[in-house]
Amino acid sequence: MKACKWMMEYGVAMALTFLFAVILGHIPLFHETTVGKLRASDLVQFVGYGSVLVIAWLGASQLTAEPPDEWTWLIPYRALILPVTTLAIVSIAYGVLLYVCDPFLSKSGKGIYNWIFIAGIMATSAWFIVTWVRKCAHQVAEVESRRLSKQVV
Repeated sequence: MKACKWMMEYGVAMALTFLFAVILGHIPLFHETTVGKLRASDLVQFVGYGSVLVIAWLGASQLTAEPPDEWTWLIPYRALILPVTTLAIVSIAYGVLLYVCDPFLSKSGKGIYNWIFIAGIMATSAWFIVTWVRKCAHQVAEVESRRLSKQVV
């Protein structure tokens, strides 16, 4: 039951936030209203999609701390939840942040922006790999060895 509660809290919040960002971002009033180079529709989409990413990260954080009892298969992989979520969020955030940054970036500014995200993606990939090696691999091996020993007996 805890899994359903968790999915309702975070999944529904993410879906509604995404839906409102899409809908409001495509309303003509938001497309036509600008402040300098920035359109209101871009700002709404940035806030909406950015909020989805924040909710996803908070959900992953809670899932790491308190996995639902029904998801026992997740226990050996628990330490990977935040690194893989962060990797996905950093990768997606590249496009989300462009909604508000793109109108103000020069060609060299765009190159610096790209390199910042390349470094972030590489760093979170390294975090994922190190977490697998240091925390998860041996837990998964223990679970598998217990399964094999139960099958032999």
